[in-house]
Amino acid sequence: MDEAFGIKVRNEFTAAALALLTVLLLFCGAAWAEDSSSKEERVVLNADRVSYNDETGQASARGNAVLNYRGTTIRAERIDYDAQTQKVEAMPLPGEQLVMTHSSGRTLKGDHLDYDLVTREGVLTGARTNLPMGEGTLFVYGGEIDVVPWDTAVERGLVHGQKGRPEDYAVQWHDVNLTTCALDHPHYRLVSKTITVIPGQRVIAKRPRIYLGNTYLFTSPLDYVTSFERRSVRYSLMPYFQRSDQRGVGGGINGTLGWDTGSLSLGVAGADKIGLEWMFEVEQKLSSEFTLRAGVDYTWDEAWDEKQWRPSASLMWYRDGWNVALNWKKNEYIEDQKSTLYDYKGRLDRRPEVVVQTPWYKTSEWSWLNLIASWGNFREEIYNGRTISAKRYGLWAHNYFERTLWPQVEFFSDLTGGVWFYDLDSEDHESLRTLTGLRYRLGIVELGTAYERRYVWGESPMLWDQYEKRERIHQKIRFPVARVGGRQPFDKLYAAARGSYDLDQSMVDEIIYSLQWVTDCMMWDLHFRNDRTSGGDNRIGLSLSILAFPETTASLGQRLERDPFDRPQDLPKSLK
Repeated sequence: MDEAFGIKVRNEFTAAALALLTVLLLFCGAAWAEDSSSKEERVVLNADRVSYNDETGQASARGNAVLNYRGTTIRAERIDYDAQTQKVEAMPLPGEQLVMTHSSGRTLKGDHLDYDLVTREGVLTGARTNLPMGEGTLFVYGGEIDVVPWDTAVERGLVHGQKGRPEDYAVQWHDVNLTTCALDHPHYRLVSKTITVIPGQRVIAKRPRIYLGNTYLFTSPLDYVTSFERRSVRYSLMPYFQRSDQRGVGGGINGTLGWDTGSLSLGVAGADKIGLEWMFEVEQKLSSEFTLRAGVDYTWDEAWDEKQWRPSASLMWYRDGWNVALNWKKNEYIEDQKSTLYDYKGRLDRRPEVVVQTPWYKTSEWSWLNLIASWGNFREEIYNGRTISAKRYGLWAHNYFERTLWPQVEFFSDLTGGVWFYDLDSEDHESLRTLTGLRYRLGIVELGTAYERRYVWGESPMLWDQYEKRERIHQKIRFPVARVGGRQPFDKLYAAARGSYDLDQSMVDEIIYSLQWVTDCMMWDLHFRNDRTSGGDNRIGLSLSILAFPETTASLGQRLERDPFDRPQDLPKSLK
């Protein structure tokens, strides 16, 4: 009996102890959570000298002042804080700038800041920031910034999107300059009354004014849109001039109207032999990984000497370098110089085509590999009236190798090859292209020499993807002839020439002569292409390229020849 009573007492004591321990843990946990929460909500102000007035609730920090609150850090020479209204005013020393850093790591700099810690809204004047973009940096400065929480910006209609991003924000900038030139007096700049920065996504400048130096050129009727994800300008704002034997004398311009989740791209081009061409394309981001693109071109076909409507649509998925696209196109015009004596021209319907592309994989210290798999249903039409429909699937591989041999000598090898299978008579087609060469310098002279060979096996039932055997030698030379303006050491005028020699036909098949004005951020290129192939399309043109955006799509109607000595355009910057 006593033993049973003892067990009962022990059980009751154990239960009471457990209950007490639970209460203590809950109390401590609540106290810890309250303390952590209070720390997160606490305003922390540090400086060489900090003073506080109990009656007014005003705090003043002088000398290397730093304010931290809910992931936002403000650094300035002087910070004034009102504990009652939760308002902050920050100012730097003359000639310096204050720094405002968000928890995401995004940074804004300026001359004066008024900021509300409760609403997380503020105005930053004399603002400046640097945005990594493409192969360089987009410098944004001047004017006044409105910093607004994302959900508030959506409610006010400042941006178009979905609410539910409480930790994010949108930035509207007024009277601002944009350039990729890291100079006090940039070679070019875009001046816009308003730009919108969608953090981590894109920068949209509304109808900017274009300046070369201090000379005003024109006001763009469209927006200037740059993408952080794609490292490129959506389309060039700069007009171009070009004369060709086929199209005559003409030029064109493209541009974009953008919003936070998409864009509308428009383009117009014209030439005296063919008249006007135009295009429009809508791109809309459906989620963090899916994007929809649809558009139509109205452009000229040389083979038929007529203009055609060319609608297209693509559903794209992107994650960590992987790309998957479902493409549909009608009347796509393809012109391809298959060999020196064979210039292909035809129309193609993709109905549809699925393409899967891997990221670039680093296979060694000096080489990278990229794979593409695709399946498609195609209809081809060529100018003699022949049409054929076929289904095709296959795999394409791209390997790039580059290694410095000596300080002024670089070896490279660019290999591409694939195999394709068709539903017609079990036909298949394989090809392998090798391009191996050197980039080197002799004093101030830049040179390149490369050997190209293409191997072909099997045959395609269609002509647009039928490769021809080819063997060529490429040579390139460029050297400075003068300095331009004498203001900057890197403003130089170059003379350049590049050509190729067809070993099969024992003839030079093309030579391109160029006069290039190169600065730290852009290049003007006046070029003449002497085309000695069966296509015979001699061209002269003047174009402007922004060096930070080597992947920018050429303008509508503009034909640019790819330099075989360039690295693959889609090779990530981090791998170069």
